[in-house]
This record gives sequence, C-alpha cells and structure tokens, in this order.
Amino acid sequence: MRLRRFAVLVALACVVPLPMRAQTFNLRDLLTDFLREGIILAPPATGFSHSAHFIGADSPQFQALQGFNSELGDQLSSFPLASSAGGFTYNFDPSLGVFTRAAESFGPIYAERADTIGKGRMNVGVNYSHFTFDRIDALNLRDGQAKLVFTHQDTNGDQGNLKFPFEGDVITANLFLKVNTDITAFVLTYGISDRVDVGLAVPIVRVSLDAQTDATIRRLATGATSPIHTFTNGGTTETFRQNGSASGVGDVVLRGKFRLLSASRGGLALAADVRVPTGEERDLLGTGSTQVRGFFIGSLHAGPFSPHLNAGYSWSSNASGGRKVPDEISYTGGFDWALGPRLTFAVDVLGRTFRKAQFVRVVDTTFQYNVNPDFNGVPVIQTATFSRLVTETSDSTSLLGSAGFKINPVGNLLITINGLFSLNQKGLQDRFAPLVAFDYSF
Repeated sequence: MRLRRFAVLVALACVVPLPMRAQTFNLRDLLTDFLREGIILAPPATGFSHSAHFIGADSPQFQALQGFNSELGDQLSSFPLASSAGGFTYNFDPSLGVFTRAAESFGPIYAERADTIGKGRMNVGVNYSHFTFDRIDALNLRDGQAKLVFTHQDTNGDQGNLKFPFEGDVITANLFLKVNTDITAFVLTYGISDRVDVGLAVPIVRVSLDAQTDATIRRLATGATSPIHTFTNGGTTETFRQNGSASGVGDVVLRGKFRLLSASRGGLALAADVRVPTGEERDLLGTGSTQVRGFFIGSLHAGPFSPHLNAGYSWSSNASGGRKVPDEISYTGGFDWALGPRLTFAVDVLGRTFRKAQFVRVVDTTFQYNVNPDFNGVPVIQTATFSRLVTETSDSTSLLGSAGFKINPVGNLLITINGLFSLNQKGLQDRFAPLVAFDYSF
C-alpha cells in the first residue's frame, strides 16, 4: 500500500504545468538584447551613419556580458534545495517487532544524515524559499558596480581604432540589476528498505529580472561639440531599462541513499542525486544540463547533539549549443541539536567549488584614440582609462551558511524555519534567504 502511495505521489508531482513564458524574449538573453536595442545612435542628417557601430556581436564587452549571463544562469538554476530526508528516522527492532527513533534530533536542513527513514515509511513535504540576489562575485548588482565600456567597430578592417578619429569614441555604462527568485519545492522520500531511501524534489520556480543601464557617450577623439555620436534623445547620456519574468518547473531532482554502516552512535552512507533538465534553460528556470552528483554522508549521535558531514562531486553534461556547464565539488558540514523533544536547532556551512567556471570582475582598462582629424596624417595618440567588466575562467568556491529550527507541533508534522546567507564574495550571493517548510512522515 505504501509503495502504491509513493507511485501516485511521484506521478502527481511530475504532472505539473510546463513553464509559462511571460514575454517574447528570453531571460538568459535579456541583458545583451536590451543593450543591443538601446545602444543605437541617432543617424546624422547627412553622411555616414554610426547608429549601430557600438553593438557588434564580436565586441569584447558583449562577449563578457555573455559570460556574465552564463555564470548568472548556471548558478541561479542550480542553487541548493533543502534536503528531502525525513525529520523522523527509524530503525526496526526485531526483538520488539517495532520501529524505534534512530535519533533524538530532527536532522539537518540543507544536508543529509546517514540515517534512513525506515522500510515502508514515507515523508512528504513542501518548502518555500525567497532569494533576492545582491552580488555576483565581488560586484554589487544593485549599486551599478558592473561597469561596461563599448568601443566603436573597426570600420575599415585595419585591426585597430587609430585610423579614423571617430573610432576612438567609447560608450561607458553602469549596469544595475535586480534578480529575484521564488522556489517552491515539493519533496518526498520513501524507504525501500531499512538501508535504502529514494526521493524526489520538484521545484516550481519564478524568476524576475529588472535591468537598468545608465550610458554615456565619451567623445574622446571627436570632441565634446561633435554631433557624430549622439543618442536618439539628442544627448550624450541615456538610461535604458528592461524587465522580465518567467515561472514554471525547475530541474527535477531524483535522489537515492544507501546506508553503508550503521551503529548506535552514527553511520556512513552513500548517496546520489540526478538533476534532470526539466526547467527551461532560456528563462533561467534550469541549467539545460543533466547533472549527476555522488556523495558520502557521515553522521554521529551524541545524545541530543548530532554532527554530520557530506562531501561529493557533480558531473554535468553540456547544455544546448554545446555550452559547458561546470562540474562542482560540494561539501557540507554542521550539526543538528535537539533542544527538546519537539525542537531541533540546525547549523550548516555549504561549500561549492565550480570547476573551470566563468567568473566576472571589473578591471581598469586603457583605451587609445587618435585626435588628428586628418585621416591621412600621422595619428596623434592619446589615452583614457575606464573600468570594464571582464570574464575569466578558473575554479571558484562559494560558501553559504545555514541556521534554523525544526519544530514538531503535533504528531509527525514538522515545521522548518531557516535562513541561508553568504559567507564569502564568490559566485551568486544573497545576503539572507528565508526558508519555510512543512513535512509529514507516515
């Protein structure tokens, strides 16, 4: 009967609405698309038009923005989900013919423990998290610290911008970005045997982006009074805005745990997660990649105090178009402490090392330009320095802290209240992300 219930719940969890598209453009391409549409200059009354000369697809700044998009999308779509393991874990006592509680505490929140929930037992739950991402790497997204510099196209193909003075002008911009995500995850775990649990997590995700760019034409070479480079509003400064949202199923996670070793004071287990690319990659609801994570679990019980440690590795397939999603080393350590028969306090540190991943930073860059208006004369070279967004490839480690409570108000019902927060300035970060969860075991 319990196995039949499990099959029905799996079917219901998987039959959820497909992602709902909120607009015709893709969220993954929002930044590059709205800048391409915005950084269009006014055509001159006569002569050669420069209206689209700062927005080439081969522009180093647009290539850096594409790397920025990739880092944002991959980490947004694979952010950690709360554990699907049940708060009530049991061992079968053959001498008594009954199940007994395996631990006094209700377990961790973002980690796993070696205990299983018991043969034929099931845990179902729902949790909700809200994220307002503030930073990516060391850049404050909301304060315009992502600085952009768009250079003029090489119109004569001489591999430089020193022949014609108008090629020396640049457009600088500050990018302000608000990224909000709401994740409602339906989770369940079923005990196939006393040593084997299987589980499922189905996240329903809503993502919203709000972007603003304050842009300024820097007439370095053509001079402040030259009309050659002007925005369509007739000036040298303009603000561009775009926003969008999407919601739907994220990447579904299939989970399994095998208890290798069990003792009265703890145990060891081997577990695996398979993250299936069910979320729409183009709208930042999923990575577009199948990810397989294998990890070891160790946990101890010292009365009400239970420390635990998880360590694993995730392998990622390529996403659409051959885009590489980085592999990941993950490790989580912490403890859960039964403060009373109906209250557990849980603390964890979550580490994620992205292998050969793209990360972004802003560097001071010097640009050369020619101020000699005579195209056939000897160039008169001057320089200007501006801060510009760049992407680099390297291993990158982000650290998150987690602290919360599990409350047992009645029967086998658990209510979880938790906060997730950043511990370093790597990767996509939220200063504080709340989580509320309800779980029931039977």
